Amino acid sequence: MKRAQIKELAAAIAESEELSDKDLQRVFSMFSRKDLKQLTVLLSREIKDKNVSAHFAGGLSEENKKEIVSMFPGRKVNFIRDEDGLIAGLRFEYGDFVLDYSVSGILKRTLENLAV
Repeated sequence: MKRAQIKELAAAIAESEELSDKDLQRVFSMFSRKDLKQLTVLLSREIKDKNVSAHFAGGLSEENKKEIVSMFPGRKVNFIRDEDGLIAGLRFEYGDFVLDYSVSGILKRTLENLAV
């Protein structure tokens, strides 16, 4: 199967957010091991690109959550309360990007800039 077709299938699966047992069996029977590996990689990338993890400490109001969701149109935002990893602030992870607006992240960047 061609890479473009596998990429298209991965995008469709990520969009629908489900794959029935029947469809899964069909994929396993039709694809070679190499194609299955490629599908796994592409599907993982598609899912990663369509989701945002918003880590926060403390609490977030519904208004703040709506504002954050509006910052990432077309992506599903997962809010994760992270009391251990954050003192205060927010950290967003989406695709290969990390936006760190936490107190510890800001202090770390400030100290790195002072050391230069």
